[in-house]
Amino acid sequence: MLVETEDSSEAGGEAGSNSPLGKIKKFIGDRKHPLSQGYLCVKGKASLDMMEAEDRVIYPQRRVGERGSGQWERVSWDEALQDIAERMNAIIDEHGARAIAVQALPPKEYYAYDLFLEAIGSPTFFKHDAHNCFTPQLMSDVLTFGMLTTYINFKNVEDCETIVLWGVNLTETNGSKAVRVRDAKRKHGAKTIVVDPRPTRSAREANLWLRIRPGTDDALAMGMINLMIENGWYDEQFVKDWTIGFDELKARAADYTLERTSKTTWIPAADILEATRLFATSKSSALYTFIGATMGGNSISTLRLMGFLPALTGRLDQAGNNCIHKPVNIRMPSYYRPGAEGDDDERLADQISADKFPLLSGPTALTAPYPNPSHVIDAMLTGEPYPVKALWTDCNPMVGLEDSYKVLEALKTLDLLVVSDMFESPTAHLADYILPVTNHLESNAITEYSGLNMVSARVKCTEPRGEVREEADVVMEVARRMGYGDKLPVQSYQELLDYRLAPLGITFEEFAEMGSFIGPDERGKYATGKLRPDGEPGFMTPSGKIEFTSKQLEKYGYDPLPLVQEPMFSPQDGNGDPTALSEDYSLVLVTGTRAVEFYSTLGISIPRLRKRRPWPGLEMSPETAEEFGLVEGDWAKIEVPTTENSIVRQVAFIPGMHPRVINAEGLWYMPGEDLIEGTLKVGANVLTPLRDDIDPIMGGSTARCLLCRITKVEDQVTAIAAE
Repeated sequence: MLVETEDSSEAGGEAGSNSPLGKIKKFIGDRKHPLSQGYLCVKGKASLDMMEAEDRVIYPQRRVGERGSGQWERVSWDEALQDIAERMNAIIDEHGARAIAVQALPPKEYYAYDLFLEAIGSPTFFKHDAHNCFTPQLMSDVLTFGMLTTYINFKNVEDCETIVLWGVNLTETNGSKAVRVRDAKRKHGAKTIVVDPRPTRSAREANLWLRIRPGTDDALAMGMINLMIENGWYDEQFVKDWTIGFDELKARAADYTLERTSKTTWIPAADILEATRLFATSKSSALYTFIGATMGGNSISTLRLMGFLPALTGRLDQAGNNCIHKPVNIRMPSYYRPGAEGDDDERLADQISADKFPLLSGPTALTAPYPNPSHVIDAMLTGEPYPVKALWTDCNPMVGLEDSYKVLEALKTLDLLVVSDMFESPTAHLADYILPVTNHLESNAITEYSGLNMVSARVKCTEPRGEVREEADVVMEVARRMGYGDKLPVQSYQELLDYRLAPLGITFEEFAEMGSFIGPDERGKYATGKLRPDGEPGFMTPSGKIEFTSKQLEKYGYDPLPLVQEPMFSPQDGNGDPTALSEDYSLVLVTGTRAVEFYSTLGISIPRLRKRRPWPGLEMSPETAEEFGLVEGDWAKIEVPTTENSIVRQVAFIPGMHPRVINAEGLWYMPGEDLIEGTLKVGANVLTPLRDDIDPIMGGSTARCLLCRITKVEDQVTAIAAE
C-alpha cells in the first residue's frame, strides 16, 4: 500500500519510498506492486483502526494475578526483559535449553526467533500449524518435484486457459490473487474449475464447481489420474523422460473408476469426467491448492496426488501452467526454505517428534524442522520426551490449535509464557508477560512470497504508539541479557534486515527505494539445468525426476506411492455405505475456514470489522436448517463424537451447500472480560481432535471432515448477545 502523511509525502507499503514520517491521512493500494496491483482487502483498509485501537497493548504488561485472571501491571521494558532473561536461564539451568520453546508465524517476525533458538541451543520451534498448513504442502511438493509447485504462486495467470482452484478460497484469504483470476476469466477467457464443499464466491463464479465430500480429495485426485491415463490425456514422452513410478501409479489408480470416485466424493460422474477432460486437454492449465487439502486427514498423499495431475500433462514450468520459481537469493526464515541452513544436526538430533516423524522433524526433516504440535503439548503436560517449561509466542494457540481444553491445560503448566502481540488475545490472557509489537504501518520489513521469485519492501510510515518496540529487537535483547549475544550474527532489527539482503549486495535502504526485487526466471528450467545446484538437467529430487514413487518415503519405510484413505471420522466406509457412527452424527462438519475480515483472530475486536461479521457463524443450506428446526440467526449447539465438549454458533444460510455438510468458520472467540470462556464457548478447535495418527508421515489434522450433530439452543442466546 501507499500512504499519504500530513506532509503529503508517500511512505510505507509494499513498494513505497523511504520518505519522512508523519501522521497518516490515508492510504491506497500500490498499483505498481507486481502481485497485488493495487488491491486492498478490508483488513488492509482497517490498518489505521488496528494501529489506533483503544484496546491495543502499547506498554509491557506483567501478570499480577493468577494465570488467566486478566490482572496486569504496567512495567518498564528493562524490568520485563531482565526478568524474562533470568527466568529463561533458570529453566535452562534446571531442564536444559530444549525446555525453551518459541512459536511464530508470518507475517509477524520469524527470523529473529530462528536466531534466538540457534543461539541458546534449543530445537523446540513450536509451529502450531506444522501439521495442517503450509508445511504439508511444501513437504508434498518437495517429495514429488523437489520444490514448491502447486501453491498459489501465480503471477501471469492470463496465460492460463484452465485454472483449477482446489481447496483454495481466494476471495476470503488472498483477494489480490482472486482479482487476478477474475481478470484472467474476463479479459483472456480463462475457465475455472473449483473443488470445494462450500459454495464460495470462486465456486459460484466457476465454469465447473465440484462440490466434494469433505476429506475425499485424495479419491478425487486418484480418480482424475485414472481418467487421464485411461483416455490417453497425458504426455507419454514427458512421463517416460522425466518421471519415475508411472507404472505403479497406473496400477493403483485403476481401482478408482469413475463410478467409484463419484460414489466416494459425492460428485456427479459427468462433472468429474468433464473437469478432468478440460484440465488435461487444454493448451495450458494449472492446479493450485492450499489449506483446504491439508486439513482433510491423509494430507501428504492427497497433496502429492494433486501434484501428479499437472505433472502428467507434461507442461510443467511452461507459461500458463504450474511453474517452479526459484526463491530470491536472500537469507530466508526457516518457514519459507526447504530445509534448515547450517550445520545444525547436533541441536536437532533429539527434537521432539524426530523419532516418529523423521521427515517432519529433526536433522532429516525435508522442510524446516518442526515438532508435531500434539507432541509439544504432551511434553508440556508430561515432560516426555523432555520437559517444555517456557513458551515465547507471537501467535494465539489457545484459539488456533486443536483440542482447546487440552491446550489450555498445557499452557497453564508452563513456568513462563511470554506473548508478543498487539492485543490481549486468549493466549495472551494466560501469559506472564504481554510485550507490545509494532503494527505493519510502524515497521520496516522484507515481505516474502511463498513459491515466488520475488520479495518486496514494506517501509515504515509512522512512529510506533506508546512504548511499542520492534519484535526482533526485543528477542535479540533477551538473548543478550541471557548471555548469548555473541552467538547472534546481528544485534538489531535494522542489522537483521541488511543481513538478510546481503547476498544480493544491497541494504534495506536501497531495497526500499527499489520497492520489489524479482529474481531471474525462465521456463523449462528442469531441462536446462537451472533447477539443480549441480547444473545438471532434472528436478531437485533424489532421482532427478518427478517422483510418483518417492525415494525418500521409501527410505524411511513409508509407502512410496500415495494411498487413498477414507477420513478417520467418516459418514461412509470404503464401499460408500453408511457407518454406524453416522446414524448418531449425521452431518459432516468443516472447520478451519477463514473470513476476509480477520487474519487468524487479528481484527476480531475491531468495531469496523466486527460490524461486517459480528458473530461466529455456522453455515448450512436452508434445507439442512429446516430439517433441524432452525432459521437463520438461531443459535445451534454442535457436538462431535471425539469429545464431550460442545460449542454454539449462529446459523447462517448458504444456498448450495450439500444438505449433509455444515461449516463452522475457524478461529473465533468472543472478545470480552473472560477471553478463555469466550474461546471455549464458540471456538471450533474445542471440537477438533489433536492427534498424531491422522497422517502417517507428519501427523495430520481432520479439521475439515468431522462427523457432528446439531440442536437448537435457547438458553445461551441471551448470554452471548449480552457480550
